[in-house]
Amino acid sequence: MFSDMDSDDFAKLAKIIGIFLFIVSFFLPAVANSYAKSPTDYLITSNAQPGWECAVLTLYGTARLFVPDPSDEAATLFFVVSGWITPLVIVFAIFPDRNKAKRIVAAALPFLLVAPLLFFASATKSGWGPDPFRPLIGHYVWTMGCLLIFTPQYARMLGARVKGR
Repeated sequence: MFSDMDSDDFAKLAKIIGIFLFIVSFFLPAVANSYAKSPTDYLITSNAQPGWECAVLTLYGTARLFVPDPSDEAATLFFVVSGWITPLVIVFAIFPDRNKAKRIVAAALPFLLVAPLLFFASATKSGWGPDPFRPLIGHYVWTMGCLLIFTPQYARMLGARVKGR
């Protein structure tokens, strides 16, 4: 089955898998607002927020730019940037593969995906910092889905040979 596939076919298959993972991530527990008490608490916990709720809250966080919180401006910025990722992925995933804007979003995406990690690691808003707020399995599935959706663009950027070229 895979022996007849070239790099373009693999990139398209990865994109389909990415779309599936991206959609599934909205139904998985994405973040928790408490400290982990056991190793399984990193996968799922009773006070977890599902991915769709996390996406809505972070997108709504853009309004926080207009009412700055001087106590933690960096965490607010990371929170807001995290909210922009899902709409960017949804909008640019539907454009044709040769679209220049799609290539720009694909190039920026790995850097944008650092923002949620920086938010989790921020000193005042995180389970990795003094206050409990930590990623769960849904966050990691969402991240992988985001990256896999843009696999055809990454393959072109890295110089993989594409059929017909």
